[in-house]
Amino acid sequence: MNVAAWPPILVLGRDTCEDTTRSRAHMTGRGIPFAYRNVELDAEADAINRSYNGGVRVTPVILIGDPVRPGRVVIEPSNDDLDAAIAEVAAAG
Repeated sequence: MNVAAWPPILVLGRDTCEDTTRSRAHMTGRGIPFAYRNVELDAEADAINRSYNGGVRVTPVILIGDPVRPGRVVIEPSNDDLDAAIAEVAAAG
């Protein structure tokens, strides 16, 4: 899939989180572009993160598609779950 075909992806995570690091490395390794916001340094990103987790910070939260109205939101996904969610949103166009 070419870069233009990937849906927008926003990772809300922490630099010290193993799952955040793994998800970012997985997407980088597959050539999937994404934006990253560190919830420890970005209050808005932290608020968005907590809005998906009942007020608790859980990382990573990955928004796939339009960041305001994402097609999918995955929380602490495995690499396979992340790939499936990205493919689903990409297929929906």
